[in-house]
Amino acid sequence: MKRKATRKPKPARTKSRTQNRRTSAEATQQDDAINALVTAGAQALGLTLDPAWHAGIEFNLQLILHHAALVEGFPLSNDAEPAPVFHA
Repeated sequence: MKRKATRKPKPARTKSRTQNRRTSAEATQQDDAINALVTAGAQALGLTLDPAWHAGIEFNLQLILHHAALVEGFPLSNDAEPAPVFHA
């Protein structure tokens, strides 16, 4: 006799996907700022960027900024200290 597999219900999401989406004006403004940052950074470093790479560089910069925001948003208590240094 076969048993039926029972699935646990998935927990409800706290925010709907539409609440997390940016408006088109916000998206355009942020994309323009990222584009300007990539261009200025390349000029400051004296790099010539292939136009085909520009979209990939913008994507990676946005991803890095998103990860930085996650780290910055992590709550730490006032008595938190850095971990000890490990030497092999």
